[in-house]
Amino acid sequence: MHDDTPRRVIETALDELDEPAEMVSAAIGLPPSYLRLYLEHRLPRALPARVRRRLASYLGVPESALR
Repeated sequence: MHDDTPRRVIETALDELDEPAEMVSAAIGLPPSYLRLYLEHRLPRALPARVRRRLASYLGVPESALR
């Protein structure tokens, strides 16, 4: 899987939900800037398992798509 695939999955899901990354980050218990940093600045390089689980559940995507 290409390194940017999880980022594209997240961006697509955010567009479909019409929710800003900051709101989703906060909704899953992360600092509001977390997803924006991940998407725009590639920090962290990969999502930790606990973040993948929460984010996948919130966005309605398979956790495997965020690896």
